[in-house]
Amino acid sequence: MVQGGLKIKNYDFTALGDYKFVVRETRSQDAVNYPVDSEKEYYYYVSVRNRLNDDGQPTGEYIATMSEQVKNHDTGDKTDANFESVAVRSRIEVTNTVSGNLASVDDYFKYKVIINGIGNGNEFTVYGQDSVIRYGGSSIATTDKITVGDNNSYIYLKHGQTAYIGYDGEKEELPIGITYSLIEVDANGYTQYVDDVLGNTSETKTVSVTEDGASNRVDFLNHKEGSVLTGIMIDIMPYVLAIGICGLFVTIVYMNKKKQRKTKCSK
Repeated sequence: MVQGGLKIKNYDFTALGDYKFVVRETRSQDAVNYPVDSEKEYYYYVSVRNRLNDDGQPTGEYIATMSEQVKNHDTGDKTDANFESVAVRSRIEVTNTVSGNLASVDDYFKYKVIINGIGNGNEFTVYGQDSVIRYGGSSIATTDKITVGDNNSYIYLKHGQTAYIGYDGEKEELPIGITYSLIEVDANGYTQYVDDVLGNTSETKTVSVTEDGASNRVDFLNHKEGSVLTGIMIDIMPYVLAIGICGLFVTIVYMNKKKQRKTKCSK
């Protein structure tokens, strides 16, 4: 929080009496991220009186005395003026889904995260399921941070997982107006779609961070389909069971024949 004060300077009081100054916050150097506190208004009262001499006679010199009251109170206890500008922050959501009869729900998909519009070295939280991991260099390292300018800022997602960039589960961290570029590095033979649009393994999706979190979401779909060799779709378990029963039947027949041979020999 930045604190400051009010100083009435170079104001010429030309008459005796009481003056009322209304103080409002009207402008911000970064209104997108630090909006103006337009809800508050403070009144400052200045009483201008004649300076009196020892005999109680006016000297012609003015004395200005200032008091301050809280918003909408013409009278009351003196209070400090307090304008607050709460920073607006948001987040990015990256989802991964697989589809198709050759798609595996256990496959990981690698996404490159490039943060634009903010200095290198800044860190932002990555929040998601425990199995959302990031690789650091050549070794695997689970972390909950992405560093701006880090060439190893990758996110790995499985089917049905979502990673939140710039969100720690409670508060959001991303300044409004910066952009994130998201690239699926390797689709592993899958056909890729980005927000329901056909993409490719080097598809880049750039998102401008807005206050509305829903518009910051990027959905990746990886599809893998294959035809069955016989052209007939079967459920494999009944046939495995049938083969097992046939094997048991053959064994029983063989044992019975072997027993019959022994019986003939004994005669």
